[in-house]
Amino acid sequence: MSKPDNFVEPPNFKILLSPGNDQFFEETVKAYAWLKFLWTGPNPNIEVDLRNVYPGLSFSPKVLYQAMIDGVEALGLPGIACGPVIYHESGPFSPYRSYLSIKREWSEFLVCAAPVGHSFLISVRKIDHFPHIKWFHYIPLFLGLILAFGSGFILDGLVGGFLVVALITSFVWSLFRYSARAAESWFGQHLPYMPVVAPIYVRWFRPNTFYRQDLHSAFVTLVDEVVRKVVGELEGTQGLRIDTEGQRPPAHPSLPA
Repeated sequence: MSKPDNFVEPPNFKILLSPGNDQFFEETVKAYAWLKFLWTGPNPNIEVDLRNVYPGLSFSPKVLYQAMIDGVEALGLPGIACGPVIYHESGPFSPYRSYLSIKREWSEFLVCAAPVGHSFLISVRKIDHFPHIKWFHYIPLFLGLILAFGSGFILDGLVGGFLVVALITSFVWSLFRYSARAAESWFGQHLPYMPVVAPIYVRWFRPNTFYRQDLHSAFVTLVDEVVRKVVGELEGTQGLRIDTEGQRPPAHPSLPA
């Protein structure tokens, strides 16, 4: 089994227990990096599924993206979000490229269609953003509840402590239920990665059930077929090649020109 690209080997605990050792500082830094890896988990799994170059050809990325969006929308799968995302070529002040994101929950296709000199490049990446939850991620949650209970206890004894905890629990429960039903909402997209609340939300409101796994497999298979079909049209014909602005079909309103 391959290790994730951000994997960190555990430190040498013998050296950590010997502050006078010459390597103590180095192992302390390594211990911090190791604990950070344990807490955040592996980086999202990114698989380069397709990377084609078309020498001497030029296509319209906008029309290419639109053809993929139309094909994905025709599938009728629930909870799919399509739209452009911006990635800089290097640093924050470098030129940027517009990618097409096709996303459902934690599964994403990232398509890049761009000119490269007098040629054209198309790349497709499959990304798995599924959050990894461990038992120690619950510790801040329990500490927060203890703090809330203590605040209520100071105000009104046991009754105040239980009341504050009950109010917070009720609010969080309602927010989680809404986010689970509207997975494409802002809360639905960001709650799985928020400290403290993410473990209980992912574990109890959006668990990785058999049906979720089956739907994920269907999403990946069907969208992959749509993307390859559009790319295949480039290889077989010039149907998506656009020479004049007037020839372009109506495009998705959020796509860049």
